[in-house]
Amino acid sequence: MVQSPLAFDFSKTRAICDAFDDAWAFLQGGSSVLTEPSKSLATRTILAKRIIETADQGLTDVLELRADALAFLG
Repeated sequence: MVQSPLAFDFSKTRAICDAFDDAWAFLQGGSSVLTEPSKSLATRTILAKRIIETADQGLTDVLELRADALAFLG
């Protein structure tokens, strides 16, 4: 039986979660229209996908992941 490896190790998963939380908090703190209830699900989905894709390419620095995701939204 072949075992499937985890998609990300713990440290990369932690970086992804932290970058997402930081990016979302930044948007909320700036009263962005992207955090309005009608747009928040889409915004959060885009943030998450971008951070995961970027981490999958090897970037694991939380601040860089966050900055990249926020720039991607811009």
